Amino acid sequence: MIKLKFLALPILFLLLLPWPEVSWAGADGISPVAPRKGEHKPQEMRFPPEPGKMVLILLDRSSIGDLNENDLPNIEILARSGAIALMNSNTAGVNSTDNTHATIGAGGPVLAAGTAPMAYMAEDTTIPEQKPAAGEYYRRTGDLPPDGSIVQLGIARIHRLNAKTPYPSRPGALGDALGEAGLSTAVLGNADGVQGPRRNGVLVAMNNLGLVDGGVVNDELLQSDPTFPGGQRTNYEALWNQFQQVYNNFDFIVVELGDLSRIEDARDQYFDAVIRQQRLATLQRSDDFVGRVLTLIDRETDMLIMLAPTPGGNTLEHENFLPPVIMSGSGIQPGLLISPTTKRPGIIKNMDIAPTVLAYYGLPQKPEFIGRAVQMMPGNYTLAQLQDLQQGLALTYKARSSFLRNYVLAQLILLGLSLFFIFKNSASGVSFLKPFWLAVMTVPLVLLLITLLPQPNLIVLIIEVLVLTALLTWLTLTISRNKILAPFLLICGATVSLILLDIMLGSPLMKSSLLGYDPIVGARFYGIGNEYMGVLIGSVIIGATALTHSFQRYRGPLLAVIGLIFLFTMYAVASPGYGTNVGGTIAAAGGFLITMLLLLNIKITSRIVGLVAAGIGSTVLAFMAYDLTRPVELQSHIGRTANLILACGPEEIGKIITRKWEMNIKLVRYTIWSRIFLASLGALALLFYFPVGVMQSIKDNYPDLYKGFIGVVTGSILAFLFNDSGVVAAATAMVYGAPPMIYLILAERYTEGTPK
Repeated sequence: MIKLKFLALPILFLLLLPWPEVSWAGADGISPVAPRKGEHKPQEMRFPPEPGKMVLILLDRSSIGDLNENDLPNIEILARSGAIALMNSNTAGVNSTDNTHATIGAGGPVLAAGTAPMAYMAEDTTIPEQKPAAGEYYRRTGDLPPDGSIVQLGIARIHRLNAKTPYPSRPGALGDALGEAGLSTAVLGNADGVQGPRRNGVLVAMNNLGLVDGGVVNDELLQSDPTFPGGQRTNYEALWNQFQQVYNNFDFIVVELGDLSRIEDARDQYFDAVIRQQRLATLQRSDDFVGRVLTLIDRETDMLIMLAPTPGGNTLEHENFLPPVIMSGSGIQPGLLISPTTKRPGIIKNMDIAPTVLAYYGLPQKPEFIGRAVQMMPGNYTLAQLQDLQQGLALTYKARSSFLRNYVLAQLILLGLSLFFIFKNSASGVSFLKPFWLAVMTVPLVLLLITLLPQPNLIVLIIEVLVLTALLTWLTLTISRNKILAPFLLICGATVSLILLDIMLGSPLMKSSLLGYDPIVGARFYGIGNEYMGVLIGSVIIGATALTHSFQRYRGPLLAVIGLIFLFTMYAVASPGYGTNVGGTIAAAGGFLITMLLLLNIKITSRIVGLVAAGIGSTVLAFMAYDLTRPVELQSHIGRTANLILACGPEEIGKIITRKWEMNIKLVRYTIWSRIFLASLGALALLFYFPVGVMQSIKDNYPDLYKGFIGVVTGSILAFLFNDSGVVAAATAMVYGAPPMIYLILAERYTEGTPK
């Protein structure tokens, strides 16, 4: 009974620990040209008490290379006087132009597929039906639009598209919030081209009923140009004239320049040289327009944002995955933009734009906004540095899938060969296979270490991984000197130490690792991702149980030390200031508690399982409660999720569970990680029965390690159940389940190439 009190220790320990904030120093390797006091620390923007106009210029389908590599003096002035960043443009579906623009206007991921052509000025007629837009809006909504307004005729479709998504986002939430505050909205320009009408800007400024207060989005702002793709482009003189009128009469103004979108829509019909020439001419015309806008707006009270909602324009060596955004004007100093959503200097999300607009006007944030108002990191950062960051992220993104696929494939091949030799009871090839299993366990460590090396291209990256893996495997075998568990101690000890150190420093290595999280994919931007969460859980358990087996005479003190290591690891994974991974907390707590109970020789009963579950739940709730006490801009996604549940009600829990399971089911079906996870579980299950006695031999000879295998499997299954990409975490945890077990079986059954 006394031993059961150990179950209360994790909660008590975690609650007594200090709760630090994320360290920002040196993040992402972006260093300012001229460091100044306060840099590397995010600062809230200080907007004027009486804000002026908010102007949002959409230079859609532009890239950071477009802005950095061409002579665009006005945009250069805008960038040097303002704050810059790359922007993740993910939506609730594909990154089509209508989805990306609607997501900005919703402050969260939404769908609007096929609706960009359905926006009209109320007095215009629809294309090609030639029906009055106002009358068509009335037929579809039951309301007459105000005179002079712009209508989105696809608003009912947009609501239906989003009715079944698991996100709380509401289309048009930004327009609603501005309208409720008595602020007027306007849209100028379009991207009409070879594919017909394209009025994407309306999706940004509209309210929940699909209405914008005013503006011009028809062909009045177009001019004929026989040299331009499609024969029509933006009439910048007409656009400037309209802008001056709108500027005096409206508060929030969206300007869609449109020409780059027209070029990209027609790209397949033109030679690359023509596309490059037209893009350059378009960028120069856009730059001239930006210069005119800068002469009109009041930099002391107004705010100007220029961004590309949709990635496009293959003008870089790598694809333009993360388009640029520049903010200038009131309350903004030169520097990098940073968001509480990403906590990564120089990277924000598209859903952060709407909360930033509300923050500028001093309006309260909407609970349906998933994004957060951006902040600044003052410093003399340049577009060139931002382009270097983008290219580094693109290299990691492009290398990630192919490398990890081959890594998993190698494990499957090794698993098949090992089972063949075990079942055949053949010694042939065993000595050859054992080092490869150690190499498999070494790879996650290598993928952290190589981020410290220069990686100019994909070939160099692959060579670095192969060479360092081979070197560390050889070094492990050399140091181990035929001590069978020493390789596990060395590999797991080094892996755990480096991951925990990296988390404490703000995850600088994990952010750039092939096994880390990816800003382009956008599933996670800070803390510990599911891949390394699984690695950490598996390596901690196997390293700890190998340690107790190897030093039995110190078993009592070692168990106390291991308990503290387990607790600290749980804290690192769960803390909103460090790992901030709820699913990882559940998986770690379950795996660690089961392992510790087994090491303490406590029989696992239904009562014990209930106590373990209660301990896990209390730990998670404690972290949520703490995160809720912090300011909104400092909260991690743990606190934001709790806030969302409090604001939207318990039904939001069901949506979160649905979203996670939908992602899990999708990954199980399509990701190769599910193959190695299921194959590893199947192999371990098979080895329980055949060859007869093989698993019993491991249990008898390495009882602590055997208990560790049970802990790894427990943590792996919990990771699968409680994470939205749980199969990935489960598979990486099993890297320290199946490989060590098979390594031991090979070592146990064969000595110097002879079957035992």
